[in-house]
Amino acid sequence: MADFDLIVLGAGPAGYVGAIRAAQLGAKVAVVEKSEVGGTCLNRGCIPSKALIHCAHLLDQAAAGRRFGIKFGEPEVDLDGVRKHAERCVKGLVTGVTGLFKTHKIMSVKGRGVVASPTEVTVTAESGKHKTVSTKYILIATGSTPFVLPIPGSDGEGVFTSDQAVTLPGPFEDLAIIGAGAIGCEFAYVYSRFGAKVTIVEMLDRIVPTEDPDVTDVLGRALKKGGVGIELGAKCTAIDHGDGGKKRLVFEQGGQEKSVEADAILMAAGRRALTADIGLEEAGVQMDRGRITVDERYKTAVDSIYAAGDCLRGIGLAHQASHEAIAAVESMFADGGHVNYAAMPAAIYTYPQVASVGLREHEARDKGIDIAVGSFPFAVSGKASAIGEREGMMKLVADAKTGQLLGGAAVGPEVTELMAEVTLAVEMGVTAAELAATVHNHPTLSEVTGEAALDVLGRSIHKANQ
Repeated sequence: MADFDLIVLGAGPAGYVGAIRAAQLGAKVAVVEKSEVGGTCLNRGCIPSKALIHCAHLLDQAAAGRRFGIKFGEPEVDLDGVRKHAERCVKGLVTGVTGLFKTHKIMSVKGRGVVASPTEVTVTAESGKHKTVSTKYILIATGSTPFVLPIPGSDGEGVFTSDQAVTLPGPFEDLAIIGAGAIGCEFAYVYSRFGAKVTIVEMLDRIVPTEDPDVTDVLGRALKKGGVGIELGAKCTAIDHGDGGKKRLVFEQGGQEKSVEADAILMAAGRRALTADIGLEEAGVQMDRGRITVDERYKTAVDSIYAAGDCLRGIGLAHQASHEAIAAVESMFADGGHVNYAAMPAAIYTYPQVASVGLREHEARDKGIDIAVGSFPFAVSGKASAIGEREGMMKLVADAKTGQLLGGAAVGPEVTELMAEVTLAVEMGVTAAELAATVHNHPTLSEVTGEAALDVLGRSIHKANQ
């Protein structure tokens, strides 16, 4: 008889959520984690970075107070205090997950887990002791790790990743960031507000290329207005550490070699699946360039081994990882689960914020779908005017024939919260007419969603005729 019904490798958003769901279904579960419960998200990613972003935004709000007739003295940033705030957030949430393990009778094992066979896991503790335990199923939820560009000088002092960025190394006078994805843009916002002159160097021709161009144009203007330099179409070729403490990030742009000097360089060029040396291929699991291959039930080529989260693709979203893990364990112990990727929201927590779900306008057009698009600016929102955050818009994409909502994209105040309504609409197959008929409280920021739905139908009330 097996020691456990399920052993989970990794205690991040995929691992701990999958473990809890399996326990709810009556399984005897153990979670093996070599580092901290909560994974990258709770300890080095989502949570501490959002705590830092909130502190940075408070500086913006203090500066904006004069526009509202509220006067403050010159804000003073206590970086130690900011770090402690982020640490408190992390500690509280990690303690919460640990408590959930106890209430669900999930065994938490500290150590490095390796798949010894399709039904066995060997755990190595920090002391070096080994123990092999048996299980009916294994869930691989080992997540991802920052990708470091293999360019000369990338392993030198003063080059760091998002794992270290949340601890606020510095302060820096000048910071160069490689990559203008969500991570690069968020830390550009944070470090620029905390006094650094930030320059983003991006290989592609626009920032956050996965998002709607109209949305990223607004974000780009806002970052530049906040003092962030942005170099696009720039391929990084080397990091020269020099002799005077300053580093020189060298890049090719428009056929010319250029460079930017900085005290430090943040590598935000993406992430890669964390799957090496844990016995997967030896057990028969199929891999694709380090990423685990699974079927629609999240089962690998081995019937007893499943996988979920960033280890499937190298980068992803915490909420996506959690839902994949739930679907995986429901495939093991229930009738099977499902994740609707067509209704998977994404968010960037800069100010203004960026959020999206489903098909963006350019994606729908690239697929040849006949669409109707509606948008509404925050500039004419009563609530946005009242709080002094009028930048941005909500855009909705619908099937032109049926009116069914296919997706949405937004940039502006609290759009990461507003996108939940659009996500539900996409998930449930709601039409633009049905969303437009939904009464939105006044005055609220959510009214832009209702007005954008009306605009899909060509009858927005508060948008000027064009």
